[in-house]
Amino acid sequence: MATMNDVARRARVSLATVSAVINKSAYVSPVLTERVKHAAAALDYRLNTLARSLKQGSTKTVGMLVPVFASPDPFFGEVVQGAEITLRANDYSLLLGQTHNQVAEQSRHIASFRARLIDGLLIFQASGPDPELERILTENEPVVFVGRVPSTIDADVVATDIEAGTYMGVAHLLGKGHRRVALITQRDSLSVREFRLSAWHRAYSDNGLTAAGSLHADGELSSEGGYAAAMLLLDRKKLPDAIFVDDLVLTIGVVRALQQRNLIGKVEVLSSDDAEWLDVFHIPVSTIVQPSHQVGVTAAQMFLNRVSDPDRPFETTLLKPTLKIRQGTNI
Repeated sequence: MATMNDVARRARVSLATVSAVINKSAYVSPVLTERVKHAAAALDYRLNTLARSLKQGSTKTVGMLVPVFASPDPFFGEVVQGAEITLRANDYSLLLGQTHNQVAEQSRHIASFRARLIDGLLIFQASGPDPELERILTENEPVVFVGRVPSTIDADVVATDIEAGTYMGVAHLLGKGHRRVALITQRDSLSVREFRLSAWHRAYSDNGLTAAGSLHADGELSSEGGYAAAMLLLDRKKLPDAIFVDDLVLTIGVVRALQQRNLIGKVEVLSSDDAEWLDVFHIPVSTIVQPSHQVGVTAAQMFLNRVSDPDRPFETTLLKPTLKIRQGTNI
């Protein structure tokens, strides 16, 4: 592997000149800069980023953990995209890990990230105690909790206002005259589940009604989980008039259950999250639209703010969702 000394000899300049060009640490004339660049290209010189990172105390990398990558729900992908674009503009690279909402996978990824000397972590936290997460928090590395609000950790947090979105959706369904509005939540989603339940009860109460416990069901983060949760609701003595679903992955299973029971057009479905494919879905589904891209942008900016000012107060930012009504859902 070519070294910086090799580049200096080929370009007929000093080692200090090569270092200044490669690291952009000092002014070098355009003529000498071109000679160094040509020499580096001819020798296929690669900067030893690890050595530079150890010297500078930064690897310019950030770890990010999400529950799933491949999903019909674009939410997580759009959050990642927003974070990556923001970090790239500030010369950071993003390392990704998928946890499947399992704390063991989360812990494994964090250990791997720490071994690679990441500068910080953006995390959709999985449920359960995690010694690796505790360790990185104890080390005071920049950590931003995304999408889920930790209940016992002081840290920077960015998420959608889940409670406001759920209230908006349930109130919309109740306002249409539905009196049995069911709720399907994602199991092991920490604060998201609790915020949805709180808003569901509050929307009922504000309409002079009481939410029956039999109208709530949990599901794993999969279409199978949505299907199983919907079947629990549909097997009860009285059918729901409408179902508010935690996300689009669960919604796919919910719609499949309604199809099997010949209840399409009889039970309305409203989902959190939105996707373009819903516009051509043969069953109109209104949605609560989360500003997913902006969640990622904000999370990355919080990390950058923490790096520039480590002693700044922790902040929590809840971005507001909107209601998107699709035609044909007037059940």
